[in-house]
Amino acid sequence: MLTYQKLSSEQVADIYHQHMQQDFPPAEVKPLAVLYQLMEQGLYEPYGWFDENGNLTAYTFFVKAQQGRVLLLDYFAVCVQYRSHGYGSQCLAQMKTMWSGISGILAEVEDPDKSSSEDERNTRARRVAFYQRNGLRPTKVYSVLFGVPYVLHYFPLNADCSDEQLLQELDAIYHTLFPQPVYAANAHIWLTESEAQ
Repeated sequence: MLTYQKLSSEQVADIYHQHMQQDFPPAEVKPLAVLYQLMEQGLYEPYGWFDENGNLTAYTFFVKAQQGRVLLLDYFAVCVQYRSHGYGSQCLAQMKTMWSGISGILAEVEDPDKSSSEDERNTRARRVAFYQRNGLRPTKVYSVLFGVPYVLHYFPLNADCSDEQLLQELDAIYHTLFPQPVYAANAHIWLTESEAQ
């Protein structure tokens, strides 16, 4: 059974250098100084997930807007040597009890329909299936962030939210993460009436 704990700045730095650089494309990895700044503002919540021997098996970094009721799962990865053992599902199951006063969690999932190859499409489709299998629902909220297209999924914890509310929450979160010029140039979000659009 995994246990979780909030990470110190030193632990975040270790994960940043030892894991995040390999687990995420370079364009998706924010500067460490940005993560520290958000942590100091109380808007960033990094957690490590550990096995019974104290080994780091996964990490989850959450971000919220100042008055937000919804968290964004900014980074979520199971460490390489622990993948395909059900740890990701365990993390999501435990998230249900982690947060009081939070309506739910948004997750950006790369849009399979915007894949550049069949392999990429299959990888993205597996990720979508993983989230949906573990209780997240697809929304009609889409985003393109630094050129990467996402379809947002929502994990209701203490309250469900309409897609319109989730769009507003995501907009506030992106404004928390990025200064206005960066947001304007690199973040685009919208609500679609049909996933086929």
